[in-house]
Amino acid sequence: MSALDEACRLIAIPSVTGREGPIASYLKDRLAALGCRVRVHEAAPERFNVYAELGPGWGSGLDSMPSPGASRDRPALLFHGHIDTVPPHGMEDPFVPRIEAGQVYGRGSVDQKGGIAAVLAAVESLIDSGAALRRTLALAFVIDEESEHRGSMALREMGVQADFGVVTEPTGLRLGVGCKGTAPILVHVQGRAAHGCRPWLGENAVLAGMEIAQALMAMEMPSALLDGIGEARGSINLGKIEGGRAYNIVADTCDIWFDRRTLPGETQWTVLEEFKETIKACEASTRTKVSAAIARPDWNWEPIRQRGLLSACTAMGDPSLERLRDAIRSVTGEEPAAFFTDGYQEMDFLINDLGMNAIQYGPGDSSLCHTDGEHLDIAQLEACAKVYAAMALAMCG
Repeated sequence: MSALDEACRLIAIPSVTGREGPIASYLKDRLAALGCRVRVHEAAPERFNVYAELGPGWGSGLDSMPSPGASRDRPALLFHGHIDTVPPHGMEDPFVPRIEAGQVYGRGSVDQKGGIAAVLAAVESLIDSGAALRRTLALAFVIDEESEHRGSMALREMGVQADFGVVTEPTGLRLGVGCKGTAPILVHVQGRAAHGCRPWLGENAVLAGMEIAQALMAMEMPSALLDGIGEARGSINLGKIEGGRAYNIVADTCDIWFDRRTLPGETQWTVLEEFKETIKACEASTRTKVSAAIARPDWNWEPIRQRGLLSACTAMGDPSLERLRDAIRSVTGEEPAAFFTDGYQEMDFLINDLGMNAIQYGPGDSSLCHTDGEHLDIAQLEACAKVYAAMALAMCG
């Protein structure tokens, strides 16, 4: 099946976060039919990761696969993708794939069923070609990337290992070698209410919050010089502020939400301490009580609150990375442009939890993620499937 046919099939299976069951079932059956050894793992109640391996002595034209208890080698390469999508929002016919002017439209086309489709097409092409694998190739398709990352957090519990990982999120066929982490921080200011006609009797939490926010936004951000990439710098964004009860009452509370993007070596807890130091210097002058905590409105699961989302980076000199770069060149004829993304990617879990180096490489324009006009360039999709097959051969063949 072509990568486009695979993408259309996947788009047609709704898999909004929390309702990944049908697509997990499809992938389980599809991978088993290809000759992979497949298992599912309940990463959250009635929500399943799909994990598969293809290795020496398996696949097309071979009459046996290792039994579940048989010993096997550590996979040389792991392809990682997430099977959930954001809701369709205002999209028209979001789960009916539409092909127009060299693009395929539909929810998940870019984020990130295109990457998964390219993996499936690559595996099928390897099997059909009769290529002999000397090392095992692994695939991990996970739930919940768009919410609390329960799927990728479960990979360590599943015992997933590999020499190197490829996250199949969209990069426009550029080579992502690292990502920033994120520290979501809520600053709460507690003042004292009074009638608006006598504001001197109260302590205005919103005014204090403005002073504290300015101090926090003025903090110097860390920077790092990344080999082969250049300088990366942390950032801070004030995304939301709420306070007060009415226009004629002195505001007694103010909540301010910050998104602090982190570099390798930082955690949300080290950033939180920096926030608290700056806040302490402001607290006396504002005559209010101020607290800061790790908080995200969409996180209700304690393990992700405690772990957070970490920055990660793979060194450009990694020998496996060089083999993958050679594989990209062999297909595209071009030097793959490398970058360190300001956004967050689940390569974090591969690098920081599983101890493997990893990259992000996939088809599609990431600026189209979550949009009502989400669509994927078909030529990129097909080229990516060829690159993935070349990567698998470079690492496992």
